[in-house]
Amino acid sequence: MNWQSLFEEHLRELDVAMVSVLETCAEQQMSIDTIVFHAGRLASYHRDDLEIPFRTHPHFLRFAPVRGPDHLLVYRPGRPVRLLRAAGKSYWHAALPALDDWLQQNLEVSECEDPVAGFAQLGDLGACAFIGDDLETADALGIPPGHCEPAALLAALDWQRATKTAYEVACIREAQRIAGLGHAAVRRGIAESHSEHRLHLDYLSATRQLDPELPYPNIIAWDEASAVLHYQHRRSDAPAPGRSFLIDAGARCNGYASDVTRSYRGMNPGADGTGSEEFRALLGGMESLQQDLAGEVRPGLDFVVLHRMAEERIAKLLCEVGVIRTPESEARERGLVFPFFPHGLGHHLGLQVHDVGGQQVDPSGTLRAPPEDCPHLRTTRSLETGHVITIEPGLYFIPSLLEPLRAKGQPDLLDWKLVDVLTAWGGIRIEDDLLVTASGGENLTRPHVPGHLQDTP
Repeated sequence: MNWQSLFEEHLRELDVAMVSVLETCAEQQMSIDTIVFHAGRLASYHRDDLEIPFRTHPHFLRFAPVRGPDHLLVYRPGRPVRLLRAAGKSYWHAALPALDDWLQQNLEVSECEDPVAGFAQLGDLGACAFIGDDLETADALGIPPGHCEPAALLAALDWQRATKTAYEVACIREAQRIAGLGHAAVRRGIAESHSEHRLHLDYLSATRQLDPELPYPNIIAWDEASAVLHYQHRRSDAPAPGRSFLIDAGARCNGYASDVTRSYRGMNPGADGTGSEEFRALLGGMESLQQDLAGEVRPGLDFVVLHRMAEERIAKLLCEVGVIRTPESEARERGLVFPFFPHGLGHHLGLQVHDVGGQQVDPSGTLRAPPEDCPHLRTTRSLETGHVITIEPGLYFIPSLLEPLRAKGQPDLLDWKLVDVLTAWGGIRIEDDLLVTASGGENLTRPHVPGHLQDTP
């Protein structure tokens, strides 16, 4: 990978985009000459001296993929980006690691014990704005409160982040490749009957990324736990092999994330095998509809429309398998799909897993709220060339969502006996990351993580 030329072109494209950002701010009566990005500050847990794992501010990372607290980045239109690295002397922490050559050749880098003092030596920078959450640092820099993450600037920056440069796409591609190593290790571990905890360790070993480096906590779940959307536990004694398995795990490259989910049938369908064939049909149906939805991705597509297509296809699948007993045309009208598919179809992806700007309709920050019947849809924006999004339909048997339907006293709506059987199988989610291109959508995930459907991955 020629990071040198990619990053050089990336900075040139950012400089063009930033002209538009500053023009948007000027239209809202905010004149800005310089933007100061702060990497963030270390923090400790409440009433403790143990540090919370640090994450660099994402807007900072877009200009300089550098980890570590207290760094400052100074952006002025048409001038080299200036990076002030905090090199405070402390025997508690390791010295700053050397920067890659391709970063040093594209950034003006200074190492200082006190970046605030280093900033003062840069002279008159005009009207400065501050991007970061550490107001003490902003105050020390002399930036007034009204210029600390001003809404107009933040909205314009968020809007621009959705359109990726070639460098950013390369980072996301590499994050897919790294995640693919982890997913392959987990597939091997499933066949060897590893526990959730062991499979998580398998993933970390294969990707060579530790927990704090991952874009989000791995979701690794056997059986009924696969229906917990953000399952936070990793049981060392989980059934292995079990009925079903779900892994939602990504990786990072230069701060950019991948977000990949796969579902599998396990090796143990239970004592009597009930629900096995129905789950197989649901899993095959979800794989098919996920790929069909991915094939619909193109510039100009309203993501809400794509989400509605997912609802229709999931309703059809549930009717075909016999879970829903009403005609397919009535399933959504009766509110029978949401309990099985309670989240949005996907989201923008980049420096954050649920990346910013997904509900904006313009650079000034106008928002388009998700539909009332799908409040968790994170992207309501029309897709544009250069966007990277996830396509992740899900189908789950979640008791807390299904019990209200049972309590309504309409037993004819669902096959409750089958619902109870499939609850032990948990849920299904299949997720790929796609780049929106001029001709449609490019699946960035499938070259590295195949859509396995066989019983034993």
